[in-house]
Amino acid sequence: MVASNPPIDNESTVSSMALDEKVGQLFVAGFDGTTPTAEIEGLIAERRLGGIIYFSRNVDSPDQLRDLSRTLQGFVPDDAPPLLVSIDQEGGRVARLAWGTEQPSAMAFGATADPALARHAGEAVGHELRSLGIDVNLAPVLDVNNNSDNPVIGVRSFGERPETVAELGTAYADGLQGASVVACGKHFPGHGDTTVDSHRDLPVIDHDRDRLDRVELRPFRRAIDAGIDAVMTTHVVFPTIVADPERPATLSPRVVTGLLRKQLGFDGLVFTDCMEMDAIADGVGTVEGCVQAVEAGCDQICVSHTPAKQRAAIDAVVAAVESRRLSESRIDESVRRVLRAKRSYGAGAVGDDAEWVAAATDCRAVARTVAERSVTLVRDDADNVPLSQDSVQVLEFEGSCGSLAEETRDDGGAFAKALAASGVAVDASVLDAGESPCDDLAATSEDLIVVRTSDVAANPEQAAVVRDRLETDANVVVVATASPYDIAAFPAVGTYLTTYDGTPPSLATAADVLVGRWEPTGRLPVSTSDDDSR
Repeated sequence: MVASNPPIDNESTVSSMALDEKVGQLFVAGFDGTTPTAEIEGLIAERRLGGIIYFSRNVDSPDQLRDLSRTLQGFVPDDAPPLLVSIDQEGGRVARLAWGTEQPSAMAFGATADPALARHAGEAVGHELRSLGIDVNLAPVLDVNNNSDNPVIGVRSFGERPETVAELGTAYADGLQGASVVACGKHFPGHGDTTVDSHRDLPVIDHDRDRLDRVELRPFRRAIDAGIDAVMTTHVVFPTIVADPERPATLSPRVVTGLLRKQLGFDGLVFTDCMEMDAIADGVGTVEGCVQAVEAGCDQICVSHTPAKQRAAIDAVVAAVESRRLSESRIDESVRRVLRAKRSYGAGAVGDDAEWVAAATDCRAVARTVAERSVTLVRDDADNVPLSQDSVQVLEFEGSCGSLAEETRDDGGAFAKALAASGVAVDASVLDAGESPCDDLAATSEDLIVVRTSDVAANPEQAAVVRDRLETDANVVVVATASPYDIAAFPAVGTYLTTYDGTPPSLATAADVLVGRWEPTGRLPVSTSDDDSR
């Protein structure tokens, strides 16, 4: 592991920096492509940008990503601190590295109820990220998903019980930080009990403080007490904390400085969620929102997409200090935290191929264990498991996702391939969105049809296909590979299995369960219309 930038001394570094250099350290920017753009090079070299966030659009291969990390760090002026490079590598559908080392979703960990496994996974992921020159994982999700209609959190959460989320989230964060990668718990003070996605609108959670303390805040309090070094704010309004109905938590001094800093005692890095999300962009606007986020007490302001907005936001914060709207001491507070994190975690270091190979091997092994321990047979009233037929029909759907946070990379035929690999003769069909329910497929009492669903709330046509097949004489098995809540859309189904995500290990394990090669032991970490497996 080689670091490319000089050591950091907090106080002397801060005192030697001009105002615009310090403000640059507060911003985290994203860019398009697998090689640096001229705009991002300019931000790093001229505006002393503090951090980079990688998305899947920046990722091609481990070699390419290591080269990208080295190239970006090479743009940093010799007298400036290195970049703090971050990524969303939660697992499941929110994983920007998807070359087979990604972990199952957080809810899969919830189904195992094993904090040691969560800690091992965090450590394995941390070693992989560290080898690629990535310093921050914007995970774990510490939201308590107690709303089955939540369109953006769902299986990204460890479950619906605050203690489960607290225990598993803290263990995962501990593993990450043990591998010298900053863990970032999100989305403070909670995004679990909403029916609105903050990528698309401004959600409101109006629970009183007693309820927030018992549920939403409990995982964050536990993680902070255990030493998590970063927290991400949410673009959700909390009227019982903030009187202004248009001011989300990210922009609220009462939430960031009052609740998080003073009441919960957090002195680590506070990241904002992306300031180009509609909850901010359609309200105060991205640029003004960035100024208000700094006023609120945030340290790392994420502007993930648009170069013009990134430059305008930096300029606006500089202007706010020059006009005395913001004090320079407020800027200095955040810069000290940023530099402390860069020094503590060795920002700027990029590993080699041997380090990545070792980490990737461990990641794959952990992912397979999590899949084997998490797959949950919720219901088998029809005694379809293990399959008694030598051949089955498999219906799957073209990949789609419900939230902009998720990646759409599901192979619509992946489960049929996994089942075929388990030795079953498969008659597979992949349906496009909106395609009519397969009238040409046979459906007699001798038939067994396996339908793979992937979040029917976002894809209601999938539920229509299941209900259509249930009206035939065929035996129907549903394998839900994105949301365990799917069963509510077809409560009459006789056999229902859930994997919590569509990663290859989860699909392979589900196939092994269906053929009787693996005994499922996962337990639902959330309430559905059928609680038999909890």
